[in-house]
Order: sequence, then structure tokens, then C-alpha cells
Amino acid sequence: MVKNLLLIRHADAQMPQRNERDFERKLSEKGRSESALLGEYLQKLPFKIDTIYTSPSVRTLQTCAEIIQQLEVSPRIISSEEYYEATRNVMMAAVNRVDNIFENVAILAHNPSISHLYEYLTGDSQGGFVTAGCAWLQVLADQWEQVSGGMAETKDYYYPGMNSK
Repeated sequence: MVKNLLLIRHADAQMPQRNERDFERKLSEKGRSESALLGEYLQKLPFKIDTIYTSPSVRTLQTCAEIIQQLEVSPRIISSEEYYEATRNVMMAAVNRVDNIFENVAILAHNPSISHLYEYLTGDSQGGFVTAGCAWLQVLADQWEQVSGGMAETKDYYYPGMNSK
């Protein structure tokens, strides 16, 4: 069975304000625009996203909200602290715990976690995700717990503005 996995880095965030924790940083205007463009890209994919697993940081939740506004069908949103400053092993464990009722899953988190997970799953060095970067991966597996390193094939990579260069 083919499972679709989207690895997404949050959009551009504002510079931290005085005494503001990294976790509390909000999207910049550029980030809001990036998120809307990313949502338009996701809407055009040949499948509908079942669920988005996201970090609970302010900028990832705002990215998620902007994306959802562009989608015809709103996916289930599952927020978990494990996606904030996660190691590759923590990210992989989260993938293996995805509920098997979901076939088309997005993970919205931070770098370097997203890049490290991408490299592990595909065996390719991506070089780091830009803000609002999204890799569409396909995995041949019956269950998410079977997914491991080197099993994913990159179907596409997108970031806002890539077509205008």
C-alpha cells in the first residue's frame, strides 16, 4: 500500500522580540504569504491530506492555519510537543506511531528535524529545508510502524516562489 508523507518546515517567522521565547515567535508577513502559497500547492496534490501532525509553537500553528484556509477539505490537526526541537529518532518514532487510518499525512515542524527525517527516510541529502519548504514522499508500507530508513521516494519538493526563479 502506498502512503503519502509530506514533510513541511514552518513559514518565515518574525525576529524574536525582547524576552520572547523561540517557541512564541509569530509568522512574519512573508511567512503568512508563504503559508498561503504552500496551501495552494498542497490543494493541487493528487490526494487530500488526512491529518497534519504539528509542533505547537506559535509559528507552526499559524503556518498550519494559513495552509488550511487554502484546502477544500480540512484535515485533522494533531499538535504535539515532541515535534519541537526533535531529534531524528524522535521524529521517526512519531512517524511509526501515526494511526493507520491515515494514508496521507503531513508533518509540520522545524529544521533541522525535518531535514534529518527527510535524509533518513530517503537516503538523500536535501541540504536543509527553506521556510515553507515541503517534500512529498511516498512509502510502500501497509502500516506506519513498518516505515524505516531508506524506504521513501521523493515525488516532489516545493517552496513558495520556486517557479519564479
